[in-house]
Amino acid sequence: MLSWIETLKVEHGFDNVILGVEPTGHYWMNLAQFLRHHGIGVVLVNPMHVKKSKELDDNNPTKNDRKDARVISQLVKDGRYSVPHIPEGIYAELRVGMN
Repeated sequence: MLSWIETLKVEHGFDNVILGVEPTGHYWMNLAQFLRHHGIGVVLVNPMHVKKSKELDDNNPTKNDRKDARVISQLVKDGRYSVPHIPEGIYAELRVGMN
């Protein structure tokens, strides 16, 4: 994935990349930690915004990965996302301990 991202950055002349994620569980957290460690920003889009935007685009509530990726990328492009706070070091350990 990292090499693919780097290839896309070179092909399109980008300096940095933001990866948009729809957090429908806790699975995004490990990916976000990994990508942040490699200098790639991760942002979250609200699942309800994805659903509503998808229905506005084609008036069809069907769900598939290709359609969701397009909607998520559009929301990120438009700045309709939030930046997650992911603790590091001792603060991450404290969060795990509290859970």
